[in-house]
Amino acid sequence: MLLQEIKHRKFNFIIATLAATAAICIWLAARESMTDFDRTTEAQLEKLQAETKAEMAQLENDIRKTMKGLGFNVFLFPKGEELWEIKERGYAEKTLPEDSVHKLAESGIVTVNHLLPQLSKRIRWQEQNRSILLVGVEGQVPIAHRSKKKPIMNPLAPGTINLGYDLHQSLGLKKGDQVTLNGQTYTLAQTHPPRNFRDDSSAWIHLDEAQGIFDQPGRINAILALGCNCASIDRLGEIRSEISKILPDVQIIELGSSAMVRAEARNKAGDRARNAKATILESREAARAERARFSSVLSPLIASGAFLVLAYLAFANVRERLPEIGTLRAIGVSHLKIALILLARATLIGLLATALAFLCSKALTFPLPSIAWILIPLVSAAAAWLPTVYALTRSPVSILRHD
Repeated sequence: MLLQEIKHRKFNFIIATLAATAAICIWLAARESMTDFDRTTEAQLEKLQAETKAEMAQLENDIRKTMKGLGFNVFLFPKGEELWEIKERGYAEKTLPEDSVHKLAESGIVTVNHLLPQLSKRIRWQEQNRSILLVGVEGQVPIAHRSKKKPIMNPLAPGTINLGYDLHQSLGLKKGDQVTLNGQTYTLAQTHPPRNFRDDSSAWIHLDEAQGIFDQPGRINAILALGCNCASIDRLGEIRSEISKILPDVQIIELGSSAMVRAEARNKAGDRARNAKATILESREAARAERARFSSVLSPLIASGAFLVLAYLAFANVRERLPEIGTLRAIGVSHLKIALILLARATLIGLLATALAFLCSKALTFPLPSIAWILIPLVSAAAAWLPTVYALTRSPVSILRHD
């Protein structure tokens, strides 16, 4: 009877099936639109984050290289001398054990990088009849818990010498030349560009050789370092607090201007990266919220519209079938069987609509949730419930009195 009725009133059945299919497809499109938006914006965000990260990494690297050109900005000297005397002289008369720098490097310190021990004194360069600052260095001591960093100053090999700008410029010396200093011949390893009045008139040799010249084996009179990237209010206080716990016998000088320029520049670069990411996230969330609001209005409208259309078509079908229903009631067919016929028809409409929507979803690559195979037929049957109740509550006499 169900199939015969569908065949007899095929137009109503087809319209109801297509209406349900259209509603499902529109709902799927709205749902997929939100999912696609999430996928697209997530991909865009990842791309922008990658680009921003690469750009900021390059910027940070450029700033690091530029700022590192300012040189060391934290100087550790032995206690026992006034700092103004050390500044005026250019070096400390007191000395520290060379092991002090290794103790600092292995301590887990976080406020300084690039530790460079040195022993320096002012001497007379007999061959050139001039006073120079002779600095003994070997190479930077790596901090144990840090990743290896490119040194600010390259290590010096024994038998080589580096000259400041005023020295090599006035003497016309270039890299690779032989230089005689107080009877000792060195190979010129590096000529420095103009830097500051102290370095421009300095010469650097290997630490062991300087300790021999000054007759101070295993001793240093300064540790140079690069302050951390922390543009805080009491930056020097933080450095002093940490170092004093490790090396209580040192006093600290910081070149504040270059240190703050470095810290502020690097921090601003990091702030720009974070702000750019925050802007992208805010824009994405705002657009998603707008789409979500639209979807939250559209989906109920679609569901309500589809339900009303199915209910109307079911009611129209029942009205057309009233004589048939009255006849069945008159010959003793039970309410349950009639209800099953009417609700089975509505359920079949839901199943066919779901199947058609499934085919559309495959063609359009829209995933159809598994729950739809149960939910849509139930909704379709629910839409036919009131028309079914209407048909069953009519008396066969009132239905057939004109027949």
